[in-house]
Amino acid sequence: MNLREETRVAEQAKPAIKAEEHTQQAEQLAGTQHKLGERIDNVVDRIRALDNGEEEFGKEIALLRQVAEVMLDAKSILARSDTGSPAIAAETEAIELLLQSKRINPKGGGGGGANPGGGGGGTTNDSALSLIGNGVNEKENREDHGVSQATGDAGPKLPEEFRSGLDEYFNRLEKSGKK
Repeated sequence: MNLREETRVAEQAKPAIKAEEHTQQAEQLAGTQHKLGERIDNVVDRIRALDNGEEEFGKEIALLRQVAEVMLDAKSILARSDTGSPAIAAETEAIELLLQSKRINPKGGGGGGANPGGGGGGTTNDSALSLIGNGVNEKENREDHGVSQATGDAGPKLPEEFRSGLDEYFNRLEKSGKK
């Protein structure tokens, strides 16, 4: 998700920076994407190395293979200095697949539908698409418009004689409302 956010920021900053600088940012993002893809490959290798790993975790291995392919696509897109929608979409797809792998319950029963195997076990039901933000742009200019919060602001203190009079007024209102 952080890589996707960095890609979004690079795309937002594109008009404000030199083409060479944007290309360098895209190359760094492609390198990061490559490292993440290698980590997925290592996870698959470690799962396969388990006793009966291929049999016990076949679905997960297949899903992680899909993640690796999508990450390779994202890396290729970023390597072309494209930090726009195609790169962000590929990164989002990888995130969706990873979240899907987190929700798989290998001991779940059969069944079809949108969540084969019964699902469960994951800590999120949110789509990665719902986590899309506006991005963080270090080069943006923010202005303070002087708007202050009014809620909870007590304002000027009233003189004691007014406060006691208002207290008495509200006490009488409360008593008359209870009858």
